[in-house]
Amino acid sequence: MIILLSSRFLMTAFPLTTMLVYFIPSIAYCQIGTSSTKTWLDRENNIKIIFSSAPAQPTIATPSTLSFTVENLQTGKPVTNLLARLVILGGPSNQETTFRMTNISAPYGHYSVNVIFPDIGTYQVITRVTSQSHDVSSLASFTVAVPALQSTLNLIGGNYIIEISLLIAVAAGVASFLILKITVYKEKQ
Repeated sequence: MIILLSSRFLMTAFPLTTMLVYFIPSIAYCQIGTSSTKTWLDRENNIKIIFSSAPAQPTIATPSTLSFTVENLQTGKPVTNLLARLVILGGPSNQETTFRMTNISAPYGHYSVNVIFPDIGTYQVITRVTSQSHDVSSLASFTVAVPALQSTLNLIGGNYIIEISLLIAVAAGVASFLILKITVYKEKQ
C-alpha cells in the first residue's frame, strides 16, 4: 500500500518538476569590467585623459555620472582652462547619437556629465578638449558597456525563480499525495 502511494506520488511529482525546470528562463550573467577608470594617452599633445563612471557599471534607465580629468602627461598636473565637447554613440545601430553636449567648461582640468543610457549595449563616449588659448586640442574615445538592471535579472532569472519553482513542485507533490491518499481511503470504505 505504501509502495503504491509512493510510486503514484513520484509519478506525479517528477513530471511536474521536469515541466517547471523546462519553463524556467535561462539568463546568463556577465561582468564586463570591474574597473570604471580608463585612460587615454595623447603623446603628441602631452595629455592624459582619465575617464571614470559612477556607478562603475552603468545600467539602463539609471542615472550615471561620467567624469573626465585632463592631466599633463609628464607632470601629472591638471591642464587648466579647458573647453570640452562630448558625444555618446550607441543604440541599436551602434552609430546613433544618444547624447551630445558642447561648451563644457573645465577651468581646473576636470569635468563631468550626468547621463541616462536608454538601451542595453555598448556605447562609444567621445570627448574633445581644447584649451581656451587654443594651444592644446585632443580627442579621446572610451567604451562603456551597459547591461540590464541587476534587480531585473534577479527577479526574472536569478535564484528566486529556482526557489519558487521548487516550492511549487513540492506543493504539487504534496497535493497529489493527499489526493491519492484520500482516494485510497475512500476505496477501502
